[in-house]
Amino acid sequence: MEVTTRLLIFFIFIITACSGSVSAQRDCENATVADIVFLVDGSTSIGPQSFQEVRNFLHNIIEVLDIGRNKIRVGLAQYSDDTYQEFLLNEHTDKNSLLAAVETLPYRTGGTETGKALDFIREKYFTARAGSRVNERVPQIAVVLTDGESVDDVELPARQLRQHGVTVFAIGVGDAVRSQLQAIANWPPDDFLLTIDNYQGLRGRTEKLLRSVCISVERQQTALQDRFADTFFLVDSSISQQQFNLFRSELVKLINQVNASAPTYRIGLAQFDQDTRVDFYLNTFRNRQQIVNKVRRFRLTPPTNGQPLRLGSALLSAQDFYTSDRGGRADQGSRQFLVVVSGKESDDPVIRAARKIKSKGVTVVGMSAGATEETLQQFASPGYVFTSPRVTSLKNTIMIEKKEEVTEDCKGANVADIVFIVDESGSIGDSNFQLIRTFLHSIVSSLDVGLNRVRVGIVTYSDSATPHVYLDTFRDKAEALQFIKTLPYRRGGTNTGAALNFTRDNIFIEEKGSRKDFQQVAVIITDGQSQDDVSEAARSLRDKNVNVYAVGIENADITELEKMASHPPSTHVFNVTSFTDLKPLKTELQRTLCDNIFKRVVTENTRKTNIKEACTQKDESDFFFLIDDSGSIEHSDFYDMKKFIIEFLHTFHIGPQHVRMGLVKYAGSPTLEFDLTTYLDTKALEKAVEQVQHIGGGTNTGRALSFMSRYFQAATQSREGKVPQYLIVITDGKSQDSVKGPADELREQGVTIFAIGVKNSSQSELLEITGDSKRVFYVQDFDALRTINKEIFTEICIPDACKNVPGDLILLADSSESITNEDYLQMKDFIKSVINKAKVGQDQVHVGVMQYSSNNRLVFDLSQYYSKEEMFGAIDRMTHMKEGTKTGAAIAAVSQYFDEANGGRPHLWRKLVVITDGVSNDPVKVPAERLRAKGVKIYGIGVGRVNSTQLKEITASSDRVFIKRNFDALEELVGQIALDLCDPDRDCKKIQEADIIFLVDGSTSINDDQFQSMLKFMESVVNDSSVGETLTRFGVITFATDVSSQFTLNKYYSKHSVLKAVRDLKPPGGDTYTSKALKYSVQYFGSKYGGRAAQKVPQILMVITDGAATDPAGLKSSSDELRKHGVKVFSIGVFEANREELLTMAGDDPSKVFSVTNFKDLETLYQVISPELCDAVDVCKVEKADLVFLLDQSSSISSDDYTIMLNFTATVVKSFKIGQDFVHVGVAQFSDDPQDEFYLNEYNNKEEIVKHILNMKHSGGETNLGKALKRIADYFTPAHGSRTSPTIPKYLVVLSDGNSQDEVVDAANDLKSMGVVTFAIAIGDANPVQLQQITGSSERLFTVTSFSGLPDITRKVTDKLCEQDEPAKDCTIDIAVGFDISQRRESPGEVLVSGHTKLQTLLPEIIHYVSTVQGINATIKTNIAFAVVGPDGSFWYDTNFEPYTEEVVRKVITWPVTRPTYLNRAMLTTFKDMFKTKSRAQVKVLLIFSDGPDDDIMSLKNESELLRQSGVSGLLTVALEDVHDPHQLQWIEFGRGLGYGLPLSIGMYSIGSTILKQIETMSDQECCGVFCRCSGSDGPRGIPGKPGSKGIPGLKGRQGFPGEEGTMGDRGPPGPDGPKGIQGCPGVRGFK
Repeated sequence: MEVTTRLLIFFIFIITACSGSVSAQRDCENATVADIVFLVDGSTSIGPQSFQEVRNFLHNIIEVLDIGRNKIRVGLAQYSDDTYQEFLLNEHTDKNSLLAAVETLPYRTGGTETGKALDFIREKYFTARAGSRVNERVPQIAVVLTDGESVDDVELPARQLRQHGVTVFAIGVGDAVRSQLQAIANWPPDDFLLTIDNYQGLRGRTEKLLRSVCISVERQQTALQDRFADTFFLVDSSISQQQFNLFRSELVKLINQVNASAPTYRIGLAQFDQDTRVDFYLNTFRNRQQIVNKVRRFRLTPPTNGQPLRLGSALLSAQDFYTSDRGGRADQGSRQFLVVVSGKESDDPVIRAARKIKSKGVTVVGMSAGATEETLQQFASPGYVFTSPRVTSLKNTIMIEKKEEVTEDCKGANVADIVFIVDESGSIGDSNFQLIRTFLHSIVSSLDVGLNRVRVGIVTYSDSATPHVYLDTFRDKAEALQFIKTLPYRRGGTNTGAALNFTRDNIFIEEKGSRKDFQQVAVIITDGQSQDDVSEAARSLRDKNVNVYAVGIENADITELEKMASHPPSTHVFNVTSFTDLKPLKTELQRTLCDNIFKRVVTENTRKTNIKEACTQKDESDFFFLIDDSGSIEHSDFYDMKKFIIEFLHTFHIGPQHVRMGLVKYAGSPTLEFDLTTYLDTKALEKAVEQVQHIGGGTNTGRALSFMSRYFQAATQSREGKVPQYLIVITDGKSQDSVKGPADELREQGVTIFAIGVKNSSQSELLEITGDSKRVFYVQDFDALRTINKEIFTEICIPDACKNVPGDLILLADSSESITNEDYLQMKDFIKSVINKAKVGQDQVHVGVMQYSSNNRLVFDLSQYYSKEEMFGAIDRMTHMKEGTKTGAAIAAVSQYFDEANGGRPHLWRKLVVITDGVSNDPVKVPAERLRAKGVKIYGIGVGRVNSTQLKEITASSDRVFIKRNFDALEELVGQIALDLCDPDRDCKKIQEADIIFLVDGSTSINDDQFQSMLKFMESVVNDSSVGETLTRFGVITFATDVSSQFTLNKYYSKHSVLKAVRDLKPPGGDTYTSKALKYSVQYFGSKYGGRAAQKVPQILMVITDGAATDPAGLKSSSDELRKHGVKVFSIGVFEANREELLTMAGDDPSKVFSVTNFKDLETLYQVISPELCDAVDVCKVEKADLVFLLDQSSSISSDDYTIMLNFTATVVKSFKIGQDFVHVGVAQFSDDPQDEFYLNEYNNKEEIVKHILNMKHSGGETNLGKALKRIADYFTPAHGSRTSPTIPKYLVVLSDGNSQDEVVDAANDLKSMGVVTFAIAIGDANPVQLQQITGSSERLFTVTSFSGLPDITRKVTDKLCEQDEPAKDCTIDIAVGFDISQRRESPGEVLVSGHTKLQTLLPEIIHYVSTVQGINATIKTNIAFAVVGPDGSFWYDTNFEPYTEEVVRKVITWPVTRPTYLNRAMLTTFKDMFKTKSRAQVKVLLIFSDGPDDDIMSLKNESELLRQSGVSGLLTVALEDVHDPHQLQWIEFGRGLGYGLPLSIGMYSIGSTILKQIETMSDQECCGVFCRCSGSDGPRGIPGKPGSKGIPGLKGRQGFPGEEGTMGDRGPPGPDGPKGIQGCPGVRGFK
């Protein structure tokens, strides 16, 4: 029996071995063609015996492969110190000779220089001469086998080998260094890297390597196979016989040249006139000769006289030429061409028909057989216009696939982290997944990929998610593209939600290359509905600040796509009906991706600033928020509503006399949280909003609207005058009662209502609430509220921002045939919407409209209409021109209408808005340059498949280019365009902070009407100022014979009260004692009367007089006295005022002297004075700073532009007070190398600095900004005049006009670590995204289209440099630390952390971290207390709140605790009482380490709310090891900032740093009044510290598990002979 068993085991072993071989052969049966080079380590460390194992290993692999000249070729190189060419790929073309060569392979011995060997095989083996078939699309494979560490670099040689198109496998034996192997092998290591302990282990790895190599070969065969092309020729039947003969002969040649046939390049042929006639389809003929014969017999059927030529109709018919049943191979990835041979212009529209076929992925080629180039451009794809019918010129176009490069759209968007989340479910199939690979390859090709530029990650998913590429996997694009070509396809289900969660937790993390300082983007590609929920997963991903795009194919659910994508869906959701539609989608998706990345850096910050500027001009308003509190709203939703409201607070001037805010929440019934008068400053309001709690209930919106009426009535009574009233309603569902009546009543009351619908809200109900669709907003989820706030702010603030901003606006509308009738109507509505937002009037904004196609048609010029109604009527009467698209000619034509002769006003702002849906058929650059040279600012709005490069040529500025996918989306632009037209970034808007006293002549020479004109002038000044106690204050002094103060600077703090006091003024009568009045006024600028000179607030005296002074002798001394006290005097003379006296009072400064000939003109004089007044109040509050300028002097800068840059720099310097104890200035230039001009300690005199700057010389060269930044760090050292005091800011201002040719990130980070704050000005072609890497913030980045724009941003730059941080304040934080460890063994000797190794290890580090809280503008003192609380709430151990010490932490860790502690209501109550009795800090934080809640979660939630209401700022929970559901603990947390959606756990990377950031968020809110902080990325881990003291002995461990079964022993000696076996069956009788 024993012998039988042994025989059975033997046979099983043999069968298993054989099946392994059979399995390997099966894996390789489809890997039929490849070039494989083995690179074998022959160093001395291997030894002869192990090298024989290498020979055996190679023999076993070759045995399985299908070797042959046209099959698999194998080459072999051996290396040690040198590399040896054993045999090339073309030396052994049969298996026997190959095996013989392997058997005799010599063993070379020597060192290990793997890098040199990799270079050797790239240069000597993977070439055509050596037998490589890379040019024949054959997979190239290298297998590297090594046993030790290479003494030379392997990373660069390996990367160059992979970039050469070679797939590299690495096998490491014994001591081979894994990091080197990973650098050698392709990604991922699981597929391309094998490690074994010794060479004997190669026997067991043969099959795995074979499988990996053969799978890779098979995937590469699929990726490399020629896609060929489908080409259809569409011939105009009206062309001349001569042209036709030329075309036909050329076509025959082309067919022969490309060897056309059904398996390769397919050809189809048709002709058209009035009708379209197909001669043969793509699959009509099988071989080349059949096609040639048919073409030779091809004849045209000329049209009869008068018969129309209908190319448009033919193009529509051509869409059916490419269907699969007619031979089209779009589903196989074949490129498709339609070659139109045209003799003349078509009689029907062609542009729209051409767009339709192009939208199917067909490239349309235009070839002239008499047609003009302009005619061809109407239908041909860009770059595919040919001026003759010689179709042989298309050979390369058809045969060679065009290499995709970084597109113009993506050149500026060169820094982002983009992760593709790709569905690989079974419903897709192999051929369709190949189309997805091609789509991904195309998208990534268009991006500027690199570790310091765009990083790319790839996750595929079906039932589960697989991370293929992390964000730090690839250093360059080539390797990423090579991987995408062979992206694995696994099949399975469709769990999209799980894939989103996986990507959030495992890809968008710093450990895997995510850079939180840069934009995070996810692109989801799916073909069907998810089998799990996507809403929460997508929301969680977006909460991590990831911008999500969703691409749906075939059966994808559009509703689900919108749930996943970021807002708005119009720019984030793409849906196509088939996989073949992915090809044309590529252009649209990559342009949208890159446009959004670029605009988020440049435009979004500008827009945010513009909105802030616009809304600060809204002096007085009352706002109520009415927010849905029903049960359908989650706590996270409610939190997002509160964040939305808080951002609102920070956009307006909050104050009792300015903007007031109240809040009501509602469910079944409404609840007033706070009224308009409850909280009157931003910080108090913010805290009140944070404390609002979500309760739940029904949804009675109508009842809530009725409830609001009384509060708006009370608001009116609590104001001195009527102010705008707004109600903002946020709801997620349909109301259970009627809303129309209550909403109508509120609107009749004068309340403007905005309604924001979320999730399941009713659009019709929202419209009933607002009464105006323009005030209705809808988002898919609450997190999208943050994306629509700008639209709402814009709608609210435009009326105030556009007051008194006159200018000239012309809208130039494309009226070409490519625009449908419906789209044309939508464009007209857009034009009317923009005009409706403008302040139109004879003294305000003038508007003109022109439309164009092949020609131009003026609708009305700037001087024709001054009312919106007349303009709207003229626009309604516009008719569609339906011709070509000549945008250049239209821009040239519209230029004249900005001239004064045609109603233009050159002294005001002038703007042109161009709206187009296509590519211009004529040049646009020169006409646009000429128009801009006249001072006209141009905006370009493109719809659909426009040429973004042309739009940039028109505008000369990417941030004035707007592209929308369709005309429906134009409405989204109305507010943004309208606000830009109001010139929000103009230097002078409202006076924000000043002390202004009017010194008003009330002498007898002024009658009552004239005095009223003086009052109207004063009112205009007050109206254009932000009035308030901390803003602009006003006082009035009247004078004649006597002088009298009418009201002082501290008398009135509201605009209404100041205006009322001004209107009540009466002239005293008498003589004109101006000197006496000037002397009298000095005292009223003092602090006793409200003057704020001590706070550096600008002080202005505005003297208004109508005649000569009665006491002229004292004018100079009294006005000099005012200037001595820092008061600036403006002299305003009316009628017979003495010019010399006015000049004397103004200190001989003519810019502060203004005269009008009559009192009526005085009423409007403020518009003239305004710029000078703004200059006067524009005071830099930064007295001390180290300021360095770094100026680009590369060759791309002309001498004139260089001079403009020097003048700009000198002007900025003049804004500062220069001196030893004030501002220090240094300057350097850069091109190829940095060039020192002067350090910070070289000059202390402003004049000397300016002189040096203006005399600097321009040398030219390249643009190496990175090198210059490294050099500039030396400027900020004490040796060169930089000061070490933390209160003195260090500023660097960089000016550049081009992209740096070296890397800038590391040098910029070094400057940041030195405390240098960098500002950058991007001029012309400079990449603002790259410069943002230097500044670290878009708020410190400025852009101008050319050097001539530098003077326009002088004030903006100096204002930013002059922003003064608030003085540091003292703030105390008390942190209580508790422990919930309910799972205990209750054995003797247990301590607090027993059983929790990570807690024991990490607690000291965590406590040390949280003791180092840093404030933004406050000095933070942190105290920490520990408490161990029993189940009943009693203290088992506790400490006081004291500064951090290691001793206390060590004592806590070793505190003996044998009984369990619980996270229950009693614990929270105890900590609440602990804070109440022991803490007096401004910030109180409770930190609990927990193994899971031990009480009902809602009970804990209620107790947590009581803790919050008691004044505790935050409760953080950290899940210990093995907690089942960490998310449960989040239910009781509060106070967390960004990242609140991620549960904290003890196993998190950098858990101490993460907790610290959360506590810093709380301290920023309480101590610094800052809602959120942008933190930098964590630095690298520091060097190990000193060994700690020896810990206490641990508990006795459990008994170990039995060991693993050992390996099979040596074969034993032969046993005794067994018994005779059973006789076998008789054999078959043999043949005779």
